[in-house]
Amino acid sequence: MVEIDPSVIDLSKKYLPTLSAGAFEDPRTELVIWDGTKFVAKTDERFDVIIVDSTDPVGPAKVLFQEDFYTNCKRCLTERGILITQSGVPFLQGDEARHVHHRLRSLFADNGFLLVPVPTYVGGFMALGWASLSEANRARSRDAIEQRYATAQIRTRYYNPDIHLAAFALPNYIRELMG
Repeated sequence: MVEIDPSVIDLSKKYLPTLSAGAFEDPRTELVIWDGTKFVAKTDERFDVIIVDSTDPVGPAKVLFQEDFYTNCKRCLTERGILITQSGVPFLQGDEARHVHHRLRSLFADNGFLLVPVPTYVGGFMALGWASLSEANRARSRDAIEQRYATAQIRTRYYNPDIHLAAFALPNYIRELMG
């Protein structure tokens, strides 16, 4: 995890301990306090998944929505790696989603959105940009997803194989944004 502000970690531990459920103390966790844009620009590490949980593209967070940042993320992915990036609430932030999609489309063989409900956001579903160098990542059958879910060491209250498949089904207004 790369976080620019250490107080985010401290406040999360203090006020949201059930969300991290001890992840910060897990020996598998490597926490890097640094600017994420600089990290992906300079690291030699490669990752199977990069999740960019950013704020909206205003002020200092604007760089997390630029082509240079996505290019550096692409360089940091393994051959079948996946990039997921916050892309706004398309019903209210259509331009944000459109810009993310166009930038990802220019860099990745497989790209698009998946939708997730985030009850604290007004305007419906949050769009997460999806990008991968390999189209094989989304070519998983329901049975294959079910098998992986059944053997996972975690239990979820929301996610299941049906939700996984449905997350990639996009309403027409979002498809039009991707135009």
